[in-house]
Amino acid sequence: MLSIKLAWRNIWRNKRRTLITVTSIAVAVLLSAVMRSMQEGQYKDMIDTTVGSFSGYAQVHANGYWDDKTLENSFVATDSLLNILKESKGVTAVVPRIESFALGAGKQQSRPLMIIGIDVKSEQHLMNPQSRLQSGSYFQQNDEKAAIVGRDVLERLNIQLGDSLVLLGQGFRGMSATGLYPVKGTITLPNPELNRSLVMLPLHEAQQFLAADNRLTSAALIIDDPEHVDHIVQHIRKKLSTERYEVMAWQELMPELVQGIEVDRVSGYIILAVLYMVVGFGILGTLLMMITERTYEFGIMLSIGTPRHRLATILAVEILTIAILGSAVGILLSLPISWYFNINPIQLTGDMATTMENYGLQPMLQFSTEPSIFVWQAIIILIITLLFSLIPVIRASRLNPIKAMRG
Repeated sequence: MLSIKLAWRNIWRNKRRTLITVTSIAVAVLLSAVMRSMQEGQYKDMIDTTVGSFSGYAQVHANGYWDDKTLENSFVATDSLLNILKESKGVTAVVPRIESFALGAGKQQSRPLMIIGIDVKSEQHLMNPQSRLQSGSYFQQNDEKAAIVGRDVLERLNIQLGDSLVLLGQGFRGMSATGLYPVKGTITLPNPELNRSLVMLPLHEAQQFLAADNRLTSAALIIDDPEHVDHIVQHIRKKLSTERYEVMAWQELMPELVQGIEVDRVSGYIILAVLYMVVGFGILGTLLMMITERTYEFGIMLSIGTPRHRLATILAVEILTIAILGSAVGILLSLPISWYFNINPIQLTGDMATTMENYGLQPMLQFSTEPSIFVWQAIIILIITLLFSLIPVIRASRLNPIKAMRG
């Protein structure tokens, strides 16, 4: 108890020295926390853009569909299957789709297009096409004979809103797929490739066009907590026949995205490691300065009989207290910065914005406010401070009292 009292008094005896040390630790926590917040915010935006707003965090297909994406590997959307999916714990909605490809033609141009048949109501839980409309209007019902296309499809086919779009393709079991659909609206998506090639049809109309009545190629699952996606997938797999269906989490659906995030995360860790080293030596220099200034004081304490372990304990308590104060201040400073840029993302322009759009990402930097980011950075800086403090503490505890008092 006496060591704690002495340490507390020593901390505030020289306020300037204490503030310098606290500030150096706080800045270290601030820089590392804000950097990690920016990185994790980017990763979350990447996942939300590519997964949460298009493919879903999990999907159910007919067994073998993911390896061979054809209508022959579609499945019948039975009520029992859909009820199992809807009633699964953690699943908030099921979004049925049928997907294929066809040749789209306007008055003078023709292009290969991606056809997606969507359920008019349930699709609002995933892609939410109605909120992404650039022009025109949304579907009214699932058997409406109309199409909504990506924003660049009109230009590629040289047609206008309200013109007829001719679709030619191959349906289920080799059936001929032909259709004529008025373009009801255009949609803007983060992925530029979808903007160039996407054609959405109401689900029943798409099934009729592809001669695949009541068949689906996928059922996307909306999950209340993406952190539990693996548990939910395993639970659904136990309920469904593995010979007939495959249930896949988004990590399996998009391994390239997972690998890209991991590679970028490793590069971020390398940069943080360099920052930690710079910060560590900066803190070491500050602590050594603090010890050097008090060399005479330590000599007096040792000469009057203060045990060396007591001196080391007092110094350790001082440094621990200062490190905790600095870490707390760093968290308090970094939280409002990250919160502000979470609410008001940094909008990118120029070549950087173009590059991100080409990867299907929104041209902005949105910071994360996940509490664990700030807590872990404070803990890491605290540990680094304590490790680097061993040198000055050991040095002070081994002082020769006579030499210390002589200066």
